[in-house]
Amino acid sequence: FRVSYEATSVPTLLTRRLSAINNMSFALRCTFRAAIAHARPLTHARAFRAHGAPRITRTMASAASNEPPLSNITVKDLQELLEVADDDVVFVDVRERDEWDAGHLPRFELKALSAAGEWLPTMQKEIKPDAKVVVMCKLGGRSMRASEALVQMGFTNVKNVVGGYEGYKTDIGA
Repeated sequence: FRVSYEATSVPTLLTRRLSAINNMSFALRCTFRAAIAHARPLTHARAFRAHGAPRITRTMASAASNEPPLSNITVKDLQELLEVADDDVVFVDVRERDEWDAGHLPRFELKALSAAGEWLPTMQKEIKPDAKVVVMCKLGGRSMRASEALVQMGFTNVKNVVGGYEGYKTDIGA
């Protein structure tokens, strides 16, 4: 902003300058409030993309199949799958190390959700996108987030275990 230095007194100049600063300050506060009001929360999928994971749409991911790329399975379904699954099925447990040490199911690999930024890119390189990936946690919430991230990375056959390890332990016995 410019202030003309015509024949005005110093107090008048200061008053004009303070008024201009107050107006700019008010405008900035309004802009900041508007930005906060319209900000989107950081979802897990956006958080994974922030770490370099590509954005892949559901249409691209499931182009070869009519089956949805992500589905839920029960602990009964998991029990049957553990009995008949071949070596092509990947079993992932996204709980933390202390939960894993307290008990885990055979064939599952520990890949903590808190360290997903490390293992997701590796998994993308090592496993075919159409391989069946079964994801489990304690109750099903963290495994759903990890499953969604896997679908975002291009995996087309992801199964989330509803009820998780606790459900398996209660219904089947571990």
